[in-house]
Amino acid sequence: MRISTIQSYDTALNSMLDQQSKLSETQLRISEGKRILKPSDDPIGSGIALNLKQQIASAEQFSKNGQTAETALQVTESSLASVTDILNRVRELVLQGANGSLNYQDRESLAIEIERRYDELLGIANTQLSDGKYIFSGFVSATQPFTKDIAGNIIYNGDQGKHVVDVNSSVTVQTNLSGSEVFAEIPTGNGSFLNTADASNSGTGVISAGSLVDQAAYVPDTYSVIFQNNAASQLTYQVQDSSGGVVIPAPPGVVPADAPLFVEGANIEFNGIQFQINGRPVAGDTFTVEPSASQDVFVTIEQVVDALRSSTATESLQAAMQNRINNALTNLDRAMEHIDQNRSIVGARLNIVESERSINENIVVQAQGSLSLVEDLDYAEAITDLNRQSVALQAAQQSFIQIQDLSLFNFLG
Repeated sequence: MRISTIQSYDTALNSMLDQQSKLSETQLRISEGKRILKPSDDPIGSGIALNLKQQIASAEQFSKNGQTAETALQVTESSLASVTDILNRVRELVLQGANGSLNYQDRESLAIEIERRYDELLGIANTQLSDGKYIFSGFVSATQPFTKDIAGNIIYNGDQGKHVVDVNSSVTVQTNLSGSEVFAEIPTGNGSFLNTADASNSGTGVISAGSLVDQAAYVPDTYSVIFQNNAASQLTYQVQDSSGGVVIPAPPGVVPADAPLFVEGANIEFNGIQFQINGRPVAGDTFTVEPSASQDVFVTIEQVVDALRSSTATESLQAAMQNRINNALTNLDRAMEHIDQNRSIVGARLNIVESERSINENIVVQAQGSLSLVEDLDYAEAITDLNRQSVALQAAQQSFIQIQDLSLFNFLG
């Protein structure tokens, strides 16, 4: 087979170009520190590396979501802790106000401080994140959740929206609490029923908060405890339900002949309910037992202030104030329990975020380790290849120099 001069040149040139290409690719691998530069270098390895990179990207995004959730939850938890501190202080002030030795000016001073605490509480209810979003507004986070209307009533302007983020492929966390569920949805009384004294009572009876001693026997209704004298001028009481039906004395007992005598501090029980009345009611006095309802904490504090500012000019008015203060204390206790429950919810969510963050960090570390095994370069092997390819290129170049001057015409003279 004849080989022309041009063929010799092409062969030598292609050899040099091939060696240069291999050398350049090896140099690039060394500079990048990667074994796989393009899928064709290792199709199987490339597929594995792509999957690992997707795992890393997902875990890192979940970690970022967790950081956002953690910030919001930490601000919420801190706000609720401040609410607890305020309510504790208000409760201390109310207990001071319940002291019968205080005069009006003393109780007025307590009421003024409570009003300041009220304003602090309103400020906390309108807490914002660093980006200006309100944490208790639900979905309408740009809207201030609590404002006062013309009459001074607190209005909730938010909604019940729940902000939820993914902190793992199968785990979501709610990052907020609505202002309604934190500050408004608080049961009154002991959580089952609320005891109140009629404003027109002229005796000195003070009713306790009571308790539910038999859930199965409890019939939710509005009951009236009515005092009257029997034929012997003894003070008795009867209990009627909302329809006027007599509960005590139990039918077929006749009122007031069969009505029980009132004994100060003794248990009054019916339909699973138990409470006591201290002091001395008089005939015509009435107390009401009604199912618990929801009340916001702002109304509770307003009731506290009103109770402290009420008149105590007579013994009956002192008893009326004591009944109102007792109700306020009971409602404050429910509010504090309610806030503590919400703090527990936030704390549990923070624990989930922290746990999932640890899981995501481990996923990133493990995936990065696996990715390194798949695509990272063996420098010793690569440098050996570089040296070998460099020698091969030099040999090709030297060969080309040797043969480029060879021609048949050089031997014809």
